[in-house]
Amino acid sequence: MTQPQRIQLSRRKGWRMPENTVTVARPGPWGNPFIVGKDGDRAYCVELYKHMLNGFLPLANAGGATVESLTKTRTFIAENVDTLRGKDLACWCRVDGKPCHADVLLKLANRKAGEG
Repeated sequence: MTQPQRIQLSRRKGWRMPENTVTVARPGPWGNPFIVGKDGDRAYCVELYKHMLNGFLPLANAGGATVESLTKTRTFIAENVDTLRGKDLACWCRVDGKPCHADVLLKLANRKAGEG
């Protein structure tokens, strides 16, 4: 079995999402509520996402998100991340070595037993 990876979504004619792939882009429950350009650059928005998942709600840069909505997102991910195990994750970010919240979800979903 190959290692799950991040896939870049595309609107290009003829493009189809590969099998065994889940979209984690906005809008949707897996999407990063922190918006590149509005809340910071791509790397910073991914860091904010990590902090949110760890229980720190970074309200100074919440992109209009409320504590309630950030808590709801965090709870959904905590309760459902295991459903992503073994699947590729698709987002609009380029697969260019720069961070993406899908990388965070891949790491969480595919962690070894006993890893927090």
